[in-house]
Amino acid sequence: MINKALFLFFFMFGFYSLNAQTISGYVYDDVEKKPLEGALVYLDGTTLKTNTDAKGFFSLTSLQDISGVLVVSYLGYQNYLLNNPFTNTKPVTVLLKENTTRLDEVVINKTKGPFSRKEMLKAFREQFLGQSAAGSSCKIVNEKDIYFDYDPAARTLKAMSTKPLQIINKRLKYTLVFDLAGFEVAYKTKSLNRAYINTSFFAGTTFFTDTSEKGNADKKRKAAYQGSQVHFLKALTQKQLKKEKYDFYVDKLPDDPEKYFIIKDTLNVKKVTVVPLPEQQREETLNSVKYNPERSKYHNMRYTFLHDKKNQSFLNFDKGVFYVDENGLFGPVTEVVFGGYMGNLKAGDMLPADYKYTE
Repeated sequence: MINKALFLFFFMFGFYSLNAQTISGYVYDDVEKKPLEGALVYLDGTTLKTNTDAKGFFSLTSLQDISGVLVVSYLGYQNYLLNNPFTNTKPVTVLLKENTTRLDEVVINKTKGPFSRKEMLKAFREQFLGQSAAGSSCKIVNEKDIYFDYDPAARTLKAMSTKPLQIINKRLKYTLVFDLAGFEVAYKTKSLNRAYINTSFFAGTTFFTDTSEKGNADKKRKAAYQGSQVHFLKALTQKQLKKEKYDFYVDKLPDDPEKYFIIKDTLNVKKVTVVPLPEQQREETLNSVKYNPERSKYHNMRYTFLHDKKNQSFLNFDKGVFYVDENGLFGPVTEVVFGGYMGNLKAGDMLPADYKYTE
């Protein structure tokens, strides 16, 4: 049975190419202009990170030209995000502002809700880490820093954290630092039961540390990559869906995906234009998803794929146009909504953006 819950995972989107480049700069306190030693500097979603020295200086080199987001983090200060960092040919100056958010501002609702912290934490683990083999192997070291709020009227669970989440992925052999920017699960009824989930969303920046030894996680990482969102989008834009064991269906019958996805090269990335489904399939889709006339026509259509004859996923789109880089990363991040198998893949299934799959 297809899981009808839709999944949105927002991350700081960037494109990658094959040229080694370096970003350097200095990190200071915004008020006193003093250098901040030990500030963490990383490229979002990758294994690439460094720390500032006593002068606040940092230098970070990537073997890939990453035009995504550079994150500068320091305890007690607000994160600093720099888009397209490698376009800067000279050292950048980063001024960090003190984080003035108080604990009582973090806790959204202090009144006792319908669910206990233990129940909300269980739901959070399921929808943030996931329930796959990789997700189930994950442990959040600092769960005490997570705060929850359940709104009975809106039937939504929200979570936030005062500190970045420290995650150990035992199966894929990574440790993650995930700076949670948002988490929300909307339910069809006043419940925390995953059977009643309408939409699930989380956002944030993250970096990975590889803890594997002598390739002891290679096979499991390859398995996590196969059938993932990144794997699918890479196969789609390279027109290798059949080779990568993806089948496309319209009106429950196999069809040619090239009729519905127009792919063109532009600015070193692939531009994907979605072609509306036939009227018959459109009517069937409207019967299976909640129709909202205020959203775009693509939002109310479902495009179905089957991977390796067993894992079924569907996609909804917003405006019908998005861009994909050579590693399968896409943008705008609000354009594609995954459901079914891919929609169930969470943070515990994530691989670094600089992960390279080899046969």
